[in-house]
Amino acid sequence: MSVTTVIFETLWNEYIFWSLVVGAIAFGWLYHHSFWYLSKSGEVGSTENIDDLQVGVFPRHNDNIKLEVAWTLLPFILIIYLTYISWAPLDAMWTSPIDGNHGGECEEGESSNNRILEGSRGIIRSDCYHIIEITAQQWFWSFDCLDLSTEICDTDIESMEVYGSVPELFLKRGETYLANMTSLDVTHAPWFQHLGTKEDTVPGQNTQLWLPITLDMTEESMILCAEYCGDAHSVMAGKLSVHD
Repeated sequence: MSVTTVIFETLWNEYIFWSLVVGAIAFGWLYHHSFWYLSKSGEVGSTENIDDLQVGVFPRHNDNIKLEVAWTLLPFILIIYLTYISWAPLDAMWTSPIDGNHGGECEEGESSNNRILEGSRGIIRSDCYHIIEITAQQWFWSFDCLDLSTEICDTDIESMEVYGSVPELFLKRGETYLANMTSLDVTHAPWFQHLGTKEDTVPGQNTQLWLPITLDMTEESMILCAEYCGDAHSVMAGKLSVHD
């Protein structure tokens, strides 16, 4: 099973690949020049200006316009490409409830039937979605399933080592949830680790976060706070449990 949603796992792998490529080129170039262009015998300790360098003047015999254009354009193209492939996860994460990827609110007894669109790099579509509420406060999460059946959504309290008693949220695989969120005190941000998503909860404001629970979602994962919120920020945790 994937430890995160496909769309973010694909993006992560792409970023790692290009990081390795750019790192290999940059450090390869660095080490090549460090060992290739060494002082010749008898030059060590010499104060003579062998290359006739002048302060503030680039030596024209070392100028290479093609190389300069290449190391300007290629990184620019790579940045544009990475921005482009990052747009889909951001759009999927912040899609509007109206005319978005997840239809309208589910009627009683209706299933989201979410699925990954073929060839979409992980975009998830749903027939409908369920609404839940998340309220943050120092230093605790409150989950509310509203009128949903316990099969679709349920809550409990779980005891976890280090974190103590934490709220537990039970969601169903194949269902998509829209979390309406707010905070009672300071800014928090629930980070659903294995979904790869997080969103701020702001005092006096309502924010939203999509939680598409796909069929390959891991059974248990952590919910942590991603915004520093005071003394006990590091132990402001929750647990997400999913079932068939």
